[in-house]
Amino acid sequence: MIASVRVELPRPHAEQKRFIVSPAKRKVIRAGRRGGKTLGVSIMATERFLAGGRVLYGTPTQEQIDRFWTETTKALRDPISHGVFRKNETRHIIEQPGTERRIRAKTAWNADTLRGDYCDLLILDEWQLMDEDAWELVGAPMMLDNNGDAVFVYTPPSLRSRSISKAKDPRHAAKMFKRAEQDQTGRWGAFT
Repeated sequence: MIASVRVELPRPHAEQKRFIVSPAKRKVIRAGRRGGKTLGVSIMATERFLAGGRVLYGTPTQEQIDRFWTETTKALRDPISHGVFRKNETRHIIEQPGTERRIRAKTAWNADTLRGDYCDLLILDEWQLMDEDAWELVGAPMMLDNNGDAVFVYTPPSLRSRSISKAKDPRHAAKMFKRAEQDQTGRWGAFT
C-alpha cells in the first residue's frame, strides 16, 4: 500500500475489542440498542479486508447497511480517494481492483437474499430478524471451502421486532447464543 495512505479505524471499546480479537470461528454477539455492535463489526470487517479477506455483511434493513457502510467508508476514505480501493455506492462494495478482496454489504432476510456470493468473513447483523435458513442453507455452506468465520449479531427481540421478523422461531438467535455460551471447543464464542 502507498505509504501516505491512511486507514482511520475508530478505537473499539473493551467489549467490542473482546469479540474483534477472539479467535472463535463462530461468534454470537448479543447487545441492546446503541451498544456498538454495528460499529464493532465494521472495525472487524475493515481489518479482515485490509488483511486480504473477502467480507460479506448481511442485514435485513437498509438502515443497518447505512450505518455499517458509513463507518467502513469513513475508515477507508483515504485509500479510496487515492485509487488503492474502488467503491461502488450502488452495490455497497469496496474492493481492491484485480483481486478477490472486497467488502460487500447487502440486505438479507432469508437464504434466497443471501445467495450468489462467497466470503472469508460473513457477518449477519440483526440476526434475530432473519430466517434461520440464511445461515443453515447458504451461510454455513459458504464457509466450507475456505474455513471462513461467521459473526451473528442480535438484539433480544421486542414485541415490535417480532412482528417484522422472518424467523420461523423468534428465539433462534437466543438459542444460538446459549449454545455458543456452552461450547467447550473454542469454535464458538458468545459476547454481550
